[in-house]
Amino acid sequence: MIKKLLRRYLNLVAKINERHYWPFFIFLSLYFVIPYSEFVITALIIWYFKGGEKLLRKGYDVVTKRLPQWLTVGSSVIFFLVMLDDTLMYLSVIGIAYWSNKQAKKLKKEEKGEL
Repeated sequence: MIKKLLRRYLNLVAKINERHYWPFFIFLSLYFVIPYSEFVITALIIWYFKGGEKLLRKGYDVVTKRLPQWLTVGSSVIFFLVMLDDTLMYLSVIGIAYWSNKQAKKLKKEEKGEL
């Protein structure tokens, strides 16, 4: 039963585009950081994946094009460190994400080999 549930979970993870891993992590972080944010963050997630990503990416590119590279990377690191209010929880989420990605890729290879 556990293997069946694990396979279903990995099949769902395999459907997620890798470029969406970071936005998922940010949205998950917002659920834990912003109190009573379930409705707002859920609406934000839906808007982002339905088309808001293009708008935000354009705005992000306009702003960061003028900044030096060290500042954009440094700001990302500082933002990440500020968000780490519960280190163990975030490390476990990141660990599960890496493990899930690795297992989903392995599952895809197995399925391609069987076909």
